Amino acid sequence: MLSTEELFALKSSIISWRDEGSLPREESLCALLDETISTLEREDAAYRPRAHDGKPGGLLDFSGDGLPAVIVPDLHARPDFLIRLLGCGFGDGSVLSALNGGLLNLICVGDGVHTETMTWAYDRWKESLLAWEQGNVDCAGMRAEMHEGFATMMAVAALKNAFPRHFHFLKGNHENILNREGGGDHPFRKFACEGEMVRSFIATVYGDVLLHLIHCFEQALPLVVIGGNFGVSHAEPFAAYSRDEIVNSRFHGQLVHDFTWTANGEALDGSVQEQFAVLNSAGDAERMRWFGGHRPVEGKYALRQDASFVQIHNPNEMNVALVPPDREFCPETDIIDIGAVRKIQSSGSGCSVCVRSS
Repeated sequence: MLSTEELFALKSSIISWRDEGSLPREESLCALLDETISTLEREDAAYRPRAHDGKPGGLLDFSGDGLPAVIVPDLHARPDFLIRLLGCGFGDGSVLSALNGGLLNLICVGDGVHTETMTWAYDRWKESLLAWEQGNVDCAGMRAEMHEGFATMMAVAALKNAFPRHFHFLKGNHENILNREGGGDHPFRKFACEGEMVRSFIATVYGDVLLHLIHCFEQALPLVVIGGNFGVSHAEPFAAYSRDEIVNSRFHGQLVHDFTWTANGEALDGSVQEQFAVLNSAGDAERMRWFGGHRPVEGKYALRQDASFVQIHNPNEMNVALVPPDREFCPETDIIDIGAVRKIQSSGSGCSVCVRSS
């Protein structure tokens, strides 16, 4: 547990990374990544079972801890999202102090990089693409993009190191810094050639050592979370897999693809209900919800699979899902716009709706 002074220093660092006028130094990035890879590789087998090779596997199991969960959709290079969330009230303190006190689990569904905010990121990507196609890898637009991506992922890494048991970041389809094909990964492009533009920027401005460390970090990330009444993965699970297969997901490329790349409407009927039952046969199957992001939604959420799958990624909003352990999740009240709240209200072991700012 961090002291008050250490908590203040942590939040100050996260804010400073957002506000710095220049890109982070290679030495700082490498040191932080090296520490975070070690944190991920030392995770407690009590909640992250070991794979066949002895390393922490792809499953996080919180089915018996009875804590509320805050589920964060795709961050996509938005450090403000995390900063605002950490400052939200929770119980008698903030979300940050609740993390420090072990009062909740905060779960990010992945996709930490590549801005997707339509209001301005589209134009920046297009301008950067033109420069990149003319051989200018290190243009002003890409520097702004990389600054926001680094600030976001440095915050993720620092929070993971500070609260390894309660802060988690899952692998999404954008966690593919090498822009490779294989192991469930595919090269990525949306507004531009984001995957290759980011890879070539890091290779040119920083070098292969940093690329390698980011890749190692991505490969050490978990893939799936199971709770007492919920599950989480980046994308809607295409099909149900066994517990052993998920724990050993790094050896199963198709499985990784099926939890990170499944498009809307592609999943097999009943996949999330079956997956929950496989991973938590004693859980609350009647009231379970499976959460993911991956594809943008309009408004706060979209529901599929008889409302068992809840999709919460809106790149133009800051919505989080607050999952109480002792009652049924309600999308209308438990998906919270943190841009419009000052407090996430807790009630006993569960959670109630937010208190809105005036």
